[in-house]
Amino acid sequence: MRALDYLRVGSKNLQRARLRSGLTLIALTISTVILVTMAAISIGGRSAIVNQLSPGGSLTSIAVTPNQSTGAVSLFGSIQHVNQRAAKLDDTVVTQLSQLPHVQRVIPEEYIWEFNNFTVSGTNQQFVAQAYGIPDGSVLQTNAGTTFKPNDSRHVVVLGLAYAESLGYSHEPQELVGKTIQITTQKGYRGDGANIPGPTATEQVNEQFNQSTTTLQATVIGITTGGSNQNNMFIPMNWARSVRTINYWVYDADKAAHVSNGSPSPDQIGDLKSTDQISTQGYTTLSVSVDNVANVRTVVTSISNLGFGVVSTLQAVERLQQFSTAMWVMFGAVAVIAVVAATLGVVNTMLMVATERRYVIGVWRACGATRGLIVRQFLLEAGILGFVGGVLGSGLGLGVVHYINRYITELLKAQNINLSITNIATAPPLLLVGVIGLTTLFGTLAGLYPAYRAGRQDPAEMLRVSDG
Repeated sequence: MRALDYLRVGSKNLQRARLRSGLTLIALTISTVILVTMAAISIGGRSAIVNQLSPGGSLTSIAVTPNQSTGAVSLFGSIQHVNQRAAKLDDTVVTQLSQLPHVQRVIPEEYIWEFNNFTVSGTNQQFVAQAYGIPDGSVLQTNAGTTFKPNDSRHVVVLGLAYAESLGYSHEPQELVGKTIQITTQKGYRGDGANIPGPTATEQVNEQFNQSTTTLQATVIGITTGGSNQNNMFIPMNWARSVRTINYWVYDADKAAHVSNGSPSPDQIGDLKSTDQISTQGYTTLSVSVDNVANVRTVVTSISNLGFGVVSTLQAVERLQQFSTAMWVMFGAVAVIAVVAATLGVVNTMLMVATERRYVIGVWRACGATRGLIVRQFLLEAGILGFVGGVLGSGLGLGVVHYINRYITELLKAQNINLSITNIATAPPLLLVGVIGLTTLFGTLAGLYPAYRAGRQDPAEMLRVSDG
């Protein structure tokens, strides 16, 4: 028999037992859908993590903190201890880290705790102000506008792309450039722009001031690209230093004694004192840029040996990928078990076929068909079941993957979570080909015993039993 003859006969045989073949195909299809979906989520989840962090160069960035934590880190977390250091992250440390091998640049970052929220002029949306002061805006990649220059002292901001998208400017972020934002500070703010009570203010006035906020204005000069910076806003470090400086008046009795008028100015009866928190406490973090991903671990070790804390995005990604791998192995095993269980239905189907077609097999053998021909015919029919089940399951799996991606995207938008993730589940063509090949292989293997049993039967016995 030619290959086409095997295929034609096998297709007709399966069509004669529509109900039995259909139920077997349903089981194979469901198990294949599970396998495709789990694999697609694993592949897409890994890619989404890397793509979310890669645009801003986060995989080659290291965040340095003044305190180093110790303790065994496991996949599911750990208890960490903080080793307090007398040193702080100042310009001396910046220079020290800049001289390490493979370090391209060290940028101080100061979190602006004094900012509470902000609104953009012409809109009624209010955002939490996750603001950072940086000395040089050139480290920011912009989607629109420009960034600030070194030693810039202007009241300007570079907004993250997520704010533009939330305000409806995702396609035209340049429309935000030049707009004024109103920044509301925390209560009791005493930095740049605050109306601080004078040296003779009463306790009631001071208490009222401590419960009030200050409104600052700034101009948007740029919008960042997507990535790790898209949810933040950035201001020049010189302005950040002024914001983070605590100002307060101290009454000076000697000055007050020489004042003759009845309404003296604060500087005539007191001294304005200032505490620069950045100079006193150091920078919040230092962002270290490494020349290559392969050198990140080396730089991390060097910085850790100096006693500073290190947070590497690459290490976090690798830990997440380890977790996703563990989850894929676990769920993948469940999916494969489901496929194996479905192939048991192929075994049952082919055994029943071998029993029902004993007379046909006997006639074939009596007409000269060899045992090998019978075995090959049964294996082909089992393989067809596996192949068709794999194709149907892969097609439905693609539909499930598309639904998952659309549902996750809508869910993120509903929660106002702006991430540069397009697909949380990805089913590449190679995956689909592999799944179809796997189900075909399992189906063929499931037909081995029924095929062997059919081929080993005595034709004379089969014909005599059928006649009887």
